[in-house]
Amino acid sequence: MNRRELVLKKLHSLSPEDERQAVNDLTRFVRARLRKGTKFDRTKSGAHCEKNLGEEAVNYYVGGAIQALYKPDGWDWKFEERSLKDQLKRIANKLISDEVVKYRKKKEQEENKPPPKLVAKDASELFDLMDISENDDETDMMLDKIIHIAKECTKDDDDLHYFTLLYFEKADFATIAQEMKLKIEQVYVLKRKLVRRLESRKDQFTFN
Repeated sequence: MNRRELVLKKLHSLSPEDERQAVNDLTRFVRARLRKGTKFDRTKSGAHCEKNLGEEAVNYYVGGAIQALYKPDGWDWKFEERSLKDQLKRIANKLISDEVVKYRKKKEQEENKPPPKLVAKDASELFDLMDISENDDETDMMLDKIIHIAKECTKDDDDLHYFTLLYFEKADFATIAQEMKLKIEQVYVLKRKLVRRLESRKDQFTFN
């Protein structure tokens, strides 16, 4: 029996209750990851909106993660090391990140211009710098803390601080460039600078 057959055998041996609990946990995780139903809801526009995905985002990623694990050539679930819910979360996280990359490439092609050089953590993914909670209220407070830190750590740089304020008011980069009288390339530079500063303060993102 090869590895994939072992994984499928393990999956089929799970009780309906185990499967139900894993799917419920996965759904809560995806909702938190996408900030669903909050003021920073990522499903309203961009990579995770229904228009781009073809269906509601939570259903899209939950269903995609389950399908990726259960299909004959699917993911290798290292069931000896991690639970079903943890494996499904890992798959969903990868699907979400892949969709962001695909969406950015599509936008860059539509704009017919070379993509800006981006750091690994894009500013649109700032909350990825912290651990996502499955409790929506707690995650809101954690994100508020990141915004507070961002504002505090940029006060020594007027341009960076103004960019940070505009960014967290959900202004797009074209609007920020116009407001600050900068070229769009300069706005991207400010974005990368903000991300570097936040990454250097990642240890402050824990909410107690």
